[in-house]
Amino acid sequence: MKLAIGLGSSLGDKRATLIRALHKLDRPGFRLLRVSRFYTSPPMKGGTARRPFLNAVAVYECDVDPHEVLGWCRELEQDSGRRRSRYWGDRPLDLDILVAESWTSDDPSLIVPHPGVGNRPFVWYPLREIWPDAPVAWPGHRMPAGMYPVGIYPRRTLLPR
Repeated sequence: MKLAIGLGSSLGDKRATLIRALHKLDRPGFRLLRVSRFYTSPPMKGGTARRPFLNAVAVYECDVDPHEVLGWCRELEQDSGRRRSRYWGDRPLDLDILVAESWTSDDPSLIVPHPGVGNRPFVWYPLREIWPDAPVAWPGHRMPAGMYPVGIYPRRTLLPR
């Protein structure tokens, strides 16, 4: 099944952090198919983050349990220096499972589709860019002010290692 992951970073070398995470997630049973352009966006209102984020979405071919993928994501976040002590705070790496093809979950540890997909432009815009028929309800909004694409990585082979 296809599975989409949202990637974000607001600390350090954001681009390098996201590229490193894309490569580390690509493993047997979880193969990278497509990556959106990278987008910069302001921090979410109501949180404690102060720096702009760099965001992207990646779609993988997933042959493993999504809960296992969630474990890999949490491990990568922790290895990057992420500490979950601040509400929507600045962080070196944020990874979220957004949506999966023919699979949903209401498990409190992994809700899929992710409840924020429809109201977070930095998620739905890049997701729609690379998976327009993803099983989510698309909002009818344009890209908001303050959010813009900053690069393009259309094929896995173009990603620097």
